[in-house]
Amino acid sequence: MTRQNDRELQKMRETIDKIDEKIVSLLEERLKIAHEVGKYKRKRSINIEDSSREKEVLSRVEKLARDLNKDFLTDIYRRIILESKRAQRQGKISILGPRGTFSEEAAYRFMTSPALVLARDLEEIFNFVINGEVEFGIIPIENSIEGSVHIAQELLIKREVKVYSEIILEINHCLLTLEGVSLKDIKEVISHPQALAQCKQLIRDLGTKTRNAPSTADAAREIRTKKLGNLAAIAPLASARLYNLKILKENVQDVKENKTRFLVISQTDHKPTGKDKTSIILSLRNKSGALYETLKIFAENGINLTKIESRPSRRALGDYVFFIDLDGHRKEKNIKEVLENLRLTTSFLKVLGSYPRIE
Repeated sequence: MTRQNDRELQKMRETIDKIDEKIVSLLEERLKIAHEVGKYKRKRSINIEDSSREKEVLSRVEKLARDLNKDFLTDIYRRIILESKRAQRQGKISILGPRGTFSEEAAYRFMTSPALVLARDLEEIFNFVINGEVEFGIIPIENSIEGSVHIAQELLIKREVKVYSEIILEINHCLLTLEGVSLKDIKEVISHPQALAQCKQLIRDLGTKTRNAPSTADAAREIRTKKLGNLAAIAPLASARLYNLKILKENVQDVKENKTRFLVISQTDHKPTGKDKTSIILSLRNKSGALYETLKIFAENGINLTKIESRPSRRALGDYVFFIDLDGHRKEKNIKEVLENLRLTTSFLKVLGSYPRIE
């Protein structure tokens, strides 16, 4: 490539950079206005969800497109609409306390400025939602390393809530200490048992004792409040900011691809967006081929299952419940028909809700 070509390419790239700056600036401006729209709607008790307005926006931008592929543009604007709704959401949201945990990080992924209501346990989050004390609750449902959170699953079976949304959070465990403390000074590492289990290699390398704490944030708070100079906590970045602790190391978990899935529960589920998933719980009838008959219903209707998990029902030995996620919204015609057929072939069926699918 000649120097002349180099200069021409660089000039085009600089033009693209300037266009990107304008796009980002306009997106920020759009989200600020969306936040104001949220305030307006909340003051007048107007629902955040407005499917007719969303269809209007998508239809209008498609008409504006000249050389752009319409599917490409629609995909972009669906994501912008979801982010705008996040900016519009305002109000109370319950998370498992204390502050400074991954649950708090998940809350801020769902809502730009949530009014946090701290719960003592997962059951209290469900109670807050059911009693109308908060609009939303955030519960951890599964981790890519540790598996499902069985207490949360049990509560989803027993309590009457809907799944409104989901959040996938990358778990970044950090080693936190007071300022001035080095690795050689650490005599003990404290954290929640699950976090300690996910950071075994670091603990082996340090050669220190470990101690369980009620939560990762509690571990960080203890070091700050008691000024423990020879201890370190394994906790998220949120705890470092909240308790003004030094980050000695980031991403100290053994498996770097460590993600936790949170569910946002509410009294209602989400309206259709065009790219949705539905979560259900079911039990099979005690007869030969029951599982085959159930899975056949999904296959014959072309329904893609993104998750199927079984766990003991706690009613009898060998009796199981199945947690299933499937593509599509419960209000879509084919999904409605599948759910109706399932009611005829299962001993128990509970539709937890439909909500936007995370790509």
